[in-house]
Amino acid sequence: MGVGSRMDQEQAALAAVTPSPTSASKRWPGASVWPSWDLLEAPKDPFSIEREARLHRQAAAVNEATCTWSGQLPPRNYKNPIYSCKVFLGGVPWDITEAGLVNTFRVFGSLSVEWPGKDGKHPRCPPKGYVYLVFELEKSVRALLQACSHDPLSPDGLSEYYFKMSSRRMRCKEVQVIPWVLADSNFVRSPSQRLDPSRTVFVGALHGMLNAEALAAILNDLFGGVVYAGIDTDKHKYPIGSGRVTFNNQRSYLKAVSAAFVEIKTTKFTKKVQIDPYLEDSLCHICSSQPGPFFCRDQVCFKYFCRSWPAPPQPPDEEPEESRFQLEELALPSSLWRPKLAGQATGAGFPRTRENRSHLCTC
Repeated sequence: MGVGSRMDQEQAALAAVTPSPTSASKRWPGASVWPSWDLLEAPKDPFSIEREARLHRQAAAVNEATCTWSGQLPPRNYKNPIYSCKVFLGGVPWDITEAGLVNTFRVFGSLSVEWPGKDGKHPRCPPKGYVYLVFELEKSVRALLQACSHDPLSPDGLSEYYFKMSSRRMRCKEVQVIPWVLADSNFVRSPSQRLDPSRTVFVGALHGMLNAEALAAILNDLFGGVVYAGIDTDKHKYPIGSGRVTFNNQRSYLKAVSAAFVEIKTTKFTKKVQIDPYLEDSLCHICSSQPGPFFCRDQVCFKYFCRSWPAPPQPPDEEPEESRFQLEELALPSSLWRPKLAGQATGAGFPRTRENRSHLCTC
Protein backbone atom coordinates (compact mmCIF):
# COMPACT_ATOMS: atom_id res chain seq x y z
CA MET A 1 0.00 0.00 0.00
CA GLY A 2 1.42 3.39 -0.93
CA VAL A 3 1.70 6.30 1.45
CA GLY A 4 -0.72 8.27 -0.66
CA SER A 5 -3.53 5.88 0.19
CA ARG A 6 -3.44 6.59 3.92
CA MET A 7 -5.67 9.63 3.90
CA ASP A 8 -7.92 8.00 1.33
CA GLN A 9 -8.59 5.25 3.86
CA GLU A 10 -9.32 7.81 6.56
CA GLN A 11 -11.69 9.62 4.20
CA ALA A 12 -13.47 6.34 3.56
CA ALA A 13 -13.92 5.95 7.30
CA LEU A 14 -15.74 9.28 7.31
CA ALA A 15 -17.95 8.42 4.34
CA ALA A 16 -20.91 7.65 6.57
CA VAL A 17 -20.96 11.18 7.97
CA THR A 18 -19.74 13.15 4.94
CA PRO A 19 -22.46 14.56 2.65
CA SER A 20 -22.24 13.72 -1.03
CA PRO A 21 -21.78 16.47 -3.65
CA THR A 22 -25.40 15.94 -4.70
CA SER A 23 -26.78 16.30 -1.20
CA ALA A 24 -24.49 19.25 -0.62
CA SER A 25 -25.84 21.07 -3.67
CA LYS A 26 -29.38 20.53 -2.37
CA ARG A 27 -28.49 21.61 1.14
CA TRP A 28 -26.40 24.56 0.08
CA PRO A 29 -27.81 26.05 -3.15
CA GLY A 30 -25.49 27.63 -5.65
CA ALA A 31 -22.73 25.11 -4.93
CA SER A 32 -22.03 26.93 -1.70
CA VAL A 33 -20.91 25.02 1.37
CA TRP A 34 -22.32 27.52 3.82
CA PRO A 35 -25.66 26.65 5.51
CA SER A 36 -28.59 29.04 5.72
CA TRP A 37 -28.90 31.73 8.38
CA ASP A 38 -32.32 30.36 9.32
CA LEU A 39 -30.57 27.59 11.24
CA LEU A 40 -29.80 30.15 13.93
CA GLU A 41 -33.54 30.88 14.17
CA ALA A 42 -34.57 27.31 14.96
CA PRO A 43 -35.10 27.23 18.75
CA LYS A 44 -36.53 23.71 18.60
CA ASP A 45 -33.16 22.36 17.52
CA PRO A 46 -30.53 23.85 19.83
CA PHE A 47 -27.83 21.60 18.38
CA SER A 48 -28.31 22.60 14.73
CA ILE A 49 -25.43 25.07 14.95
CA GLU A 50 -23.06 22.42 16.24
CA ARG A 51 -24.25 20.02 13.53
CA GLU A 52 -23.54 22.57 10.82
CA ALA A 53 -20.15 23.23 12.38
CA ARG A 54 -19.28 19.56 11.96
CA LEU A 55 -20.44 19.67 8.35
CA HIS A 56 -18.27 22.70 7.68
CA ARG A 57 -15.19 20.89 8.95
CA GLN A 58 -15.84 18.24 6.29
CA ALA A 59 -16.52 20.81 3.55
CA ALA A 60 -13.26 20.11 1.69
CA ALA A 61 -14.74 16.82 0.48
CA VAL A 62 -17.64 18.50 -1.37
CA ASN A 63 -16.24 21.84 -2.58
CA GLU A 64 -14.14 22.74 -5.59
CA ALA A 65 -10.67 24.17 -5.01
CA THR A 66 -10.23 27.85 -5.83
CA CYS A 67 -6.52 27.45 -6.56
CA THR A 68 -4.01 24.64 -7.05
CA TRP A 69 -0.40 24.15 -6.01
CA SER A 70 1.69 21.50 -7.77
CA GLY A 71 5.33 20.65 -7.31
CA GLN A 72 7.85 18.73 -5.24
CA LEU A 73 7.85 18.82 -1.47
CA PRO A 74 10.93 20.23 0.29
CA PRO A 75 13.65 17.60 0.94
CA ARG A 76 13.90 16.14 4.41
CA ASN A 77 17.35 15.76 5.91
CA TYR A 78 17.21 14.11 9.33
CA LYS A 79 20.15 13.78 11.71
CA ASN A 80 19.33 11.65 14.75
CA PRO A 81 15.57 12.19 14.47
CA ILE A 82 13.32 11.75 17.50
CA TYR A 83 10.05 9.97 16.71
CA SER A 84 6.56 10.03 18.15
CA CYS A 85 5.83 6.83 20.07
CA LYS A 86 2.77 6.43 17.83
CA VAL A 87 3.00 4.98 14.31
CA PHE A 88 0.48 4.46 11.54
CA LEU A 89 0.08 0.91 10.24
CA GLY A 90 -1.59 0.69 6.83
CA GLY A 91 -2.77 -2.28 4.78
CA VAL A 92 -3.21 -4.59 7.77
CA PRO A 93 -4.81 -8.05 7.18
CA TRP A 94 -8.60 -7.88 7.23
CA ASP A 95 -8.87 -10.64 9.83
CA ILE A 96 -6.23 -9.32 12.22
CA THR A 97 -7.13 -9.01 15.90
CA GLU A 98 -5.83 -6.67 18.56
CA ALA A 99 -4.16 -9.59 20.29
CA GLY A 100 -2.55 -10.54 17.00
CA LEU A 101 -1.15 -7.05 16.54
CA VAL A 102 0.23 -6.95 20.09
CA ASN A 103 1.81 -10.40 19.70
CA THR A 104 3.44 -9.40 16.41
CA PHE A 105 4.93 -6.09 17.52
CA ARG A 106 5.64 -6.59 21.23
CA VAL A 107 9.08 -7.89 20.27
CA PHE A 108 9.98 -4.20 19.81
CA GLY A 109 8.60 -3.13 23.19
CA SER A 110 5.42 -2.68 25.20
CA LEU A 111 2.59 -1.22 23.16
CA SER A 112 -1.13 -0.61 22.86
CA VAL A 113 -3.37 -0.48 19.78
CA GLU A 114 -5.59 2.43 18.71
CA TRP A 115 -8.27 0.93 16.49
CA PRO A 116 -10.32 3.55 14.59
CA GLY A 117 -13.98 2.60 14.38
CA LYS A 118 -13.81 -0.04 17.08
CA ASP A 119 -15.92 0.41 20.20
CA GLY A 120 -17.30 -1.59 23.08
CA LYS A 121 -20.42 -2.53 21.11
CA HIS A 122 -18.43 -4.11 18.30
CA PRO A 123 -15.27 -5.48 19.93
CA ARG A 124 -14.59 -7.85 17.05
CA CYS A 125 -15.09 -5.23 14.35
CA PRO A 126 -12.37 -5.67 11.69
CA PRO A 127 -10.01 -2.74 11.06
CA LYS A 128 -10.71 -0.32 8.20
CA GLY A 129 -7.39 -1.17 6.58
CA TYR A 130 -5.29 0.65 9.15
CA VAL A 131 -4.56 0.95 12.87
CA TYR A 132 -2.22 2.91 15.10
CA LEU A 133 0.43 1.35 17.33
CA VAL A 134 1.40 3.28 20.46
CA PHE A 135 4.67 2.19 22.05
CA GLU A 136 5.71 3.09 25.56
CA LEU A 137 9.21 4.08 24.48
CA GLU A 138 10.55 5.97 21.48
CA LYS A 139 13.37 3.46 21.06
CA SER A 140 10.75 0.83 20.22
CA VAL A 141 9.79 2.83 17.14
CA ARG A 142 13.44 2.98 16.11
CA ALA A 143 13.73 -0.79 16.51
CA LEU A 144 10.60 -1.34 14.40
CA LEU A 145 11.89 0.89 11.60
CA GLN A 146 15.21 -0.95 11.60
CA ALA A 147 13.33 -4.22 11.13
CA CYS A 148 11.38 -2.82 8.17
CA SER A 149 12.33 -3.00 4.53
CA HIS A 150 12.18 0.40 2.86
CA ASP A 151 12.33 1.93 -0.56
CA PRO A 152 15.36 4.02 -1.53
CA LEU A 153 15.08 7.64 -0.57
CA SER A 154 12.79 9.59 -2.85
CA PRO A 155 13.75 13.07 -4.13
CA ASP A 156 12.02 14.63 -1.13
CA GLY A 157 14.06 12.50 1.29
CA LEU A 158 11.10 10.50 2.61
CA SER A 159 11.59 6.77 3.15
CA GLU A 160 8.68 4.36 2.90
CA TYR A 161 8.83 1.59 5.51
CA TYR A 162 7.25 -1.87 5.09
CA PHE A 163 6.90 -4.73 7.54
CA LYS A 164 5.72 -8.29 6.85
CA MET A 165 3.20 -9.77 9.25
CA SER A 166 0.77 -12.68 9.29
CA SER A 167 -2.74 -13.35 10.52
CA ARG A 168 -4.82 -16.49 10.75
CA ARG A 169 -5.79 -16.39 7.07
CA MET A 170 -3.04 -14.27 5.54
CA ARG A 171 0.66 -15.04 5.49
CA CYS A 172 3.52 -12.58 5.05
CA LYS A 173 1.26 -9.63 4.35
CA GLU A 174 3.28 -6.48 3.73
CA VAL A 175 1.99 -3.52 5.74
CA GLN A 176 3.22 0.04 5.68
CA VAL A 177 4.64 1.74 8.75
CA ILE A 178 4.45 5.55 8.83
CA PRO A 179 6.33 7.19 11.72
CA TRP A 180 6.36 10.89 12.61
CA VAL A 181 9.49 12.90 13.34
CA LEU A 182 8.82 15.43 16.11
CA ALA A 183 10.88 18.12 14.39
CA ASP A 184 8.37 18.05 11.51
CA SER A 185 5.66 19.55 13.71
CA ASN A 186 6.93 23.15 13.61
CA PHE A 187 8.68 25.35 11.08
CA VAL A 188 9.76 28.94 11.75
CA ARG A 189 10.97 31.05 8.83
CA SER A 190 11.74 34.10 10.96
CA PRO A 191 12.45 33.20 14.62
CA SER A 192 12.77 36.81 15.74
CA GLN A 193 9.34 37.85 14.46
CA ARG A 194 6.39 37.79 16.82
CA LEU A 195 3.50 35.64 15.64
CA ASP A 196 0.19 37.47 15.27
CA PRO A 197 -2.96 35.33 15.80
CA SER A 198 -4.98 37.85 13.77
CA ARG A 199 -2.86 36.89 10.75
CA THR A 200 -3.04 33.15 11.37
CA VAL A 201 -5.13 30.64 9.44
CA PHE A 202 -6.31 27.17 10.38
CA VAL A 203 -5.68 24.52 7.68
CA GLY A 204 -7.75 21.33 7.81
CA ALA A 205 -7.85 18.02 5.91
CA LEU A 206 -4.05 17.83 5.69
CA HIS A 207 -2.40 14.81 4.10
CA GLY A 208 -0.27 12.68 6.39
CA MET A 209 2.87 13.30 4.30
CA LEU A 210 2.77 17.07 4.83
CA ASN A 211 5.10 18.35 7.51
CA ALA A 212 5.25 21.92 8.77
CA GLU A 213 8.01 22.98 6.39
CA ALA A 214 6.10 21.67 3.38
CA LEU A 215 2.89 23.39 4.51
CA ALA A 216 4.78 26.67 4.93
CA ALA A 217 6.39 26.36 1.50
CA ILE A 218 3.07 25.65 -0.25
CA LEU A 219 1.15 28.54 1.31
CA ASN A 220 4.12 30.86 0.84
CA ASP A 221 4.21 30.01 -2.89
CA LEU A 222 0.48 30.68 -3.18
CA PHE A 223 0.02 33.73 -0.95
CA GLY A 224 3.46 34.90 0.22
CA GLY A 225 4.48 36.20 3.63
CA VAL A 226 4.53 32.94 5.62
CA VAL A 227 6.59 33.19 8.82
CA TYR A 228 5.42 30.11 10.74
CA ALA A 229 3.65 26.78 10.18
CA GLY A 230 2.67 24.18 12.75
CA ILE A 231 1.09 20.74 12.52
CA ASP A 232 -1.46 19.92 15.23
CA THR A 233 -0.71 16.70 17.09
CA ASP A 234 -2.40 14.48 19.69
CA LYS A 235 -1.13 13.56 23.16
CA HIS A 236 1.36 11.20 21.54
CA LYS A 237 2.65 14.05 19.34
CA TYR A 238 1.30 12.37 16.22
CA PRO A 239 -0.47 14.50 13.52
CA ILE A 240 -4.26 14.80 13.68
CA GLY A 241 -4.75 16.21 10.17
CA SER A 242 -4.76 19.97 10.78
CA GLY A 243 -2.33 22.83 11.22
CA ARG A 244 -1.80 26.58 11.52
CA VAL A 245 0.04 29.08 9.33
CA THR A 246 0.95 32.64 10.28
CA PHE A 247 1.63 35.44 7.78
CA ASN A 248 3.60 38.66 8.22
CA ASN A 249 1.09 40.85 6.39
CA GLN A 250 -2.67 41.30 6.19
CA ARG A 251 -2.85 41.01 2.40
CA SER A 252 -1.42 37.48 2.35
CA TYR A 253 -3.66 36.47 5.24
CA LEU A 254 -6.82 37.71 3.51
CA LYS A 255 -5.82 36.03 0.24
CA ALA A 256 -5.48 32.71 2.09
CA VAL A 257 -8.83 33.11 3.87
CA SER A 258 -10.55 34.06 0.60
CA ALA A 259 -9.11 31.00 -1.16
CA ALA A 260 -10.91 28.70 1.35
CA PHE A 261 -10.08 25.47 -0.55
CA VAL A 262 -6.69 24.67 -2.08
CA GLU A 263 -5.70 21.55 -4.02
CA ILE A 264 -2.18 20.25 -3.44
CA LYS A 265 -0.65 18.03 -6.13
CA THR A 266 2.63 16.16 -5.63
CA THR A 267 4.18 13.06 -7.15
CA LYS A 268 2.97 11.08 -4.12
CA PHE A 269 -0.56 12.38 -3.61
CA THR A 270 -3.25 14.91 -4.50
CA LYS A 271 -5.19 16.43 -1.61
CA LYS A 272 -7.65 19.27 -1.13
CA VAL A 273 -7.22 21.25 2.08
CA GLN A 274 -9.51 23.76 3.77
CA ILE A 275 -8.40 27.20 5.03
CA ASP A 276 -10.30 29.15 7.70
CA PRO A 277 -9.48 32.10 9.96
CA TYR A 278 -7.77 31.01 13.14
CA LEU A 279 -10.19 31.74 16.00
CA GLU A 280 -9.47 32.88 19.52
CA ASP A 281 -11.45 33.14 22.74
CA SER A 282 -13.13 36.54 22.54
CA LEU A 283 -16.08 38.55 23.89
CA CYS A 284 -19.05 39.51 21.75
CA HIS A 285 -18.41 42.66 19.69
CA ILE A 286 -21.97 43.90 20.37
CA CYS A 287 -22.56 43.35 24.10
CA SER A 288 -18.90 43.11 25.21
CA SER A 289 -19.97 40.88 28.12
CA GLN A 290 -20.90 37.46 26.73
CA PRO A 291 -18.45 35.01 25.11
CA GLY A 292 -18.44 35.35 21.33
CA PRO A 293 -18.54 31.79 19.92
CA PHE A 294 -19.44 33.07 16.42
CA PHE A 295 -17.08 34.80 14.03
CA CYS A 296 -18.18 36.69 10.93
CA ARG A 297 -15.61 35.93 8.27
CA ASP A 298 -16.88 38.54 5.83
CA GLN A 299 -13.92 40.87 5.30
CA VAL A 300 -16.02 43.96 6.06
CA CYS A 301 -16.66 42.56 9.53
CA PHE A 302 -14.23 39.97 10.99
CA LYS A 303 -15.75 40.24 14.48
CA TYR A 304 -17.03 37.89 17.19
CA PHE A 305 -20.68 37.65 18.30
CA CYS A 306 -22.58 35.86 21.08
CA ARG A 307 -25.51 33.45 20.74
CA SER A 308 -28.04 36.13 21.66
CA TRP A 309 -27.00 38.26 18.70
CA PRO A 310 -30.41 38.87 17.01
CA ALA A 311 -29.37 39.42 13.38
CA PRO A 312 -26.25 39.77 11.26
CA PRO A 313 -25.12 43.38 10.72
CA GLN A 314 -25.28 44.76 7.21
CA PRO A 315 -22.21 46.27 5.55
CA PRO A 316 -22.46 49.94 4.66
CA ASP A 317 -24.54 50.72 1.56
CA GLU A 318 -25.51 47.09 1.04
CA GLU A 319 -29.02 45.73 0.79
CA PRO A 320 -29.87 42.86 3.20
CA GLU A 321 -30.78 40.46 0.39
CA GLU A 322 -27.40 41.00 -1.26
CA SER A 323 -25.22 40.51 1.81
CA ARG A 324 -23.52 37.25 2.61
CA PHE A 325 -22.11 36.52 6.02
CA GLN A 326 -20.18 33.51 7.08
CA LEU A 327 -20.09 32.82 10.78
CA GLU A 328 -17.50 30.56 12.28
CA GLU A 329 -18.25 28.83 15.55
CA LEU A 330 -15.31 28.95 17.90
CA ALA A 331 -14.15 25.87 19.79
CA LEU A 332 -13.27 26.53 23.40
CA PRO A 333 -10.55 23.95 24.18
CA SER A 334 -8.86 23.88 27.56
CA SER A 335 -5.71 25.45 26.13
CA LEU A 336 -5.80 27.77 23.15
CA TRP A 337 -2.83 28.41 20.91
CA ARG A 338 -1.25 31.80 21.56
CA PRO A 339 1.35 33.80 19.59
CA LYS A 340 4.98 33.42 20.58
CA LEU A 341 6.21 36.16 22.84
CA ALA A 342 9.56 37.82 22.30
CA GLY A 343 12.31 35.61 23.61
CA GLN A 344 10.14 32.49 23.84
CA ALA A 345 11.55 29.28 22.45
CA THR A 346 9.79 27.74 19.50
CA GLY A 347 9.78 23.98 18.99
CA ALA A 348 7.81 20.79 19.24
CA GLY A 349 6.32 21.98 22.54
CA PHE A 350 4.86 25.13 20.98
CA PRO A 351 1.31 25.65 22.38
CA ARG A 352 -1.40 24.80 19.91
CA THR A 353 -5.10 24.21 19.52
CA ARG A 354 -6.30 20.84 18.32
CA GLU A 355 -9.14 22.01 16.13
CA ASN A 356 -10.86 25.07 14.77
CA ARG A 357 -14.59 24.39 14.83
CA SER A 358 -16.47 26.46 12.29
CA HIS A 359 -20.03 27.47 11.54
CA LEU A 360 -20.69 29.49 8.43
CA CYS A 361 -24.06 30.98 7.50
CA THR A 362 -25.53 32.78 4.53
CA CYS A 363 -28.17 35.41 4.83
